[in-house]
Amino acid sequence: MQLGKANKKLYFKKSFLVIVGTILVALTYYFFQVPNGIVAPGLGGICMLLVKFIPIPLGILYFLLNIPLFLIGYRAVGVPFALLSLLGMCSLSFFLTLFSSLPGPYLPLIGCILSGILSGIGIGIVILAGGTTGGLDIASVVINRKFPNFSIGKTMMVINGIVLLCSLIGEGLQRTFLTFFSMLIAGKSVDWTLSYKKQFKKGGETI
Repeated sequence: MQLGKANKKLYFKKSFLVIVGTILVALTYYFFQVPNGIVAPGLGGICMLLVKFIPIPLGILYFLLNIPLFLIGYRAVGVPFALLSLLGMCSLSFFLTLFSSLPGPYLPLIGCILSGILSGIGIGIVILAGGTTGGLDIASVVINRKFPNFSIGKTMMVINGIVLLCSLIGEGLQRTFLTFFSMLIAGKSVDWTLSYKKQFKKGGETI
């Protein structure tokens, strides 16, 4: 079945937003998180810790670990979500590889705040478009669909507790403290971004 002109336009708009969101997440990772020792939230943070011990590029490792989570999202939420999440997953993996040599300033406190705000907005934009950046974002969306009382941002914060524990073991107290506040801000930023969803429902369009 072919998509109508209006549906093609809406799908293109969603795909564009997914790419914009993943660019923001990747830039935030290399510009604020890496130089300040802040562990990224979700699966990205787990990959960030693993690449220190496994000789695999971050973007490739992120893609590989996403495969089982992508299959879960496909079965639980459906094809449109799965396709946009696949785009988000591939797009983020690509930009993580593309921006790998990007330098960033050593400003721990500012980096903590800005990484939380910008990564949360980036993830929120992707989810707003109907997809995810892959990783534990998929699990958060699936849980939110099944249990609407659990917001996506709050669910992410709970899941990220695992990442914080790993960070405490591998990175020490100071970096874990910065990571905690960055993740807390990111979760709030995701919910704040998603609160604008109603604006995209005017005129019959839903993102």
